Amino acid sequence: MSTLPTRAPQHTAATPTVSLPTIVDRPVGLVDRLTLRLGLWLLTRHAARVHVIELRTTSAHRARVQDAERSQRERDWYRTASLMRPTI
Repeated sequence: MSTLPTRAPQHTAATPTVSLPTIVDRPVGLVDRLTLRLGLWLLTRHAARVHVIELRTTSAHRARVQDAERSQRERDWYRTASLMRPTI
């Protein structure tokens, strides 16, 4: 017998069922077309806004990282310079 951990068997009735819309053989009406077009427009608009926000966030993060690295280099330089200064 194997000692490897295994999952308990799942009953098929325990899995959630996804109900798909039924396909009908009728022409798509004007309201349906307008609703689909509006939904697509809203999704496209939202994706464009998210893309702009992502670019801004990435740019701000990159600037913060570069500023932190620059500050660290300056602190290291001053520390090294103070240790190399000749004693009087």
